[in-house]
Amino acid sequence: MGFERAKITVSSATTGTGIKVTLRKAKTGPASMIFSIKGDIAIKLGWAEGDKLEVLIGTDGDHGLLRFRKNNSAGDAVVKFKRAMKAITYATINLGHQARFVDRSEAGRWCQHEEVEDGYLEIVLPRWADETAPKKPLAQIPMATKPTQPPEKPVASRAVTSDLMGDPPPGRRQMLDKIGQI
Repeated sequence: MGFERAKITVSSATTGTGIKVTLRKAKTGPASMIFSIKGDIAIKLGWAEGDKLEVLIGTDGDHGLLRFRKNNSAGDAVVKFKRAMKAITYATINLGHQARFVDRSEAGRWCQHEEVEDGYLEIVLPRWADETAPKKPLAQIPMATKPTQPPEKPVASRAVTSDLMGDPPPGRRQMLDKIGQI
């Protein structure tokens, strides 16, 4: 038996986009959608502990997109800051169950995001959001066209066995009689 030295590669926890979404489903009740946002991003957006965010969920063609904007007077989601290790802080936003998306546990996935008009932060949800995307109406789906092929010629009936094994030579019975007399 031989051994060889292991190559250990550890990636930094700071890699990623800075915004991660997780679906957590308990034994009872539907799955909750929870966002973790790097503290730098939350502070840059002007979010503080206890701020309320207005949350918009994309429909139809924008399915799988969410928009967050600070709005303490009409917001629903609450920003909570947490501390991991000594100096690293991050914000969490719990949106609870969203019926537009799958109802199961999903591990945390990094999300693409960008700041858009009117102070919104637009987030692109991971691939699991596509599973619940609305179906396109039949009028928008292009119909497949059947390729035109020349009509097939009818196959003449023939004896397949004789083609494969061959026909016996003519006069076979007479030949067997001659062999039997010798």
